[in-house]
Amino acid sequence: MKEFESRINLDIPLEHLSKIVCNEYGLGEFKSNKLIEIGYEDYNYILTTDKGKFVVKVFSNDRTDNNAYELAERASVAYGNGVSCPKIHKTRDNNSLLVLSLSNTEYRLLVMDYINGKDFFSLKELPNEKELELIASELAKLNNIEYKPNFIYDKWAIVNFIQEYEKNITLVDEEDRPLIDKAFNAFKSCDFTKLKYGFVHGDIIETNVIRDKQGKLFFIDFSVSNYLPRIVDLAVTICDLCLDLENIKMSKIRAEKFVKSYESVSPLSAYEKDCLRKFIVCHQAITILETIREKKLESNDSEENEIFLQKGKQGLRIVLEDNYIKELVKEQI
Repeated sequence: MKEFESRINLDIPLEHLSKIVCNEYGLGEFKSNKLIEIGYEDYNYILTTDKGKFVVKVFSNDRTDNNAYELAERASVAYGNGVSCPKIHKTRDNNSLLVLSLSNTEYRLLVMDYINGKDFFSLKELPNEKELELIASELAKLNNIEYKPNFIYDKWAIVNFIQEYEKNITLVDEEDRPLIDKAFNAFKSCDFTKLKYGFVHGDIIETNVIRDKQGKLFFIDFSVSNYLPRIVDLAVTICDLCLDLENIKMSKIRAEKFVKSYESVSPLSAYEKDCLRKFIVCHQAITILETIREKKLESNDSEENEIFLQKGKQGLRIVLEDNYIKELVKEQI
């Protein structure tokens, strides 16, 4: 609990903050709060009022004011363009972002609809093939939005692999280092000027896709969204939502169908397909780098971090040694 509170320097009762939020956004009478205890950044909680449930995202102290404003805008842009994600609420002054100064601490936050369901991490299952088709079509819709936000540096992002490799490679176990070195060398061969850019979510993983009680899927958490090569979203999703560590053969089929569904909306170039497998490998490698950093430097011993670390380790070996989705890309690493 304290680890989450330290992200925003919370030094007042959360109920006090919530009552102000209820008033500013017109959410009704406060009833209760419940912390969402997953995620590496920000402070997220469920706010219940007499009008229903809402999710409040309080941005971490590490984010600048401009960063917080931009992130609120990104979520609003996605929702406004018909992407399946929670509605972003407006304050009485018609702003998405609310900035409050309380007890010498500044809080920057936004409010969105609560989705009555569970993310796939909590469900402990992967999306089925039909759901993967829906995720692919929603991603294509998102990537095609004419929107170019300012760049936000994200330690976990594939595009920042070189910088994170140079900072964290010494933390990695000897058995993993040769494989990460291989991913590093493959990544350096990608020419980013030949890749198509778009508005990408950047983190379509188990914790950021919710299935509601009616079976509808929603993307949440646009906090690392950027204007990047669109295959970033494909690589992340393939690694996290298509890869079944217990059934590699089916994983390949799921990945191929996912890409095919994406291409039915927005075809990929031959060069994008060439780079896609390298991005997949790099995503697994950077997952190892960042979870190891969290564990050794940030003392993060959470179940979530350990699950992602082990998934990265196993996943990297699969995509390198078992020619994962080789049918999609003929070039070998």
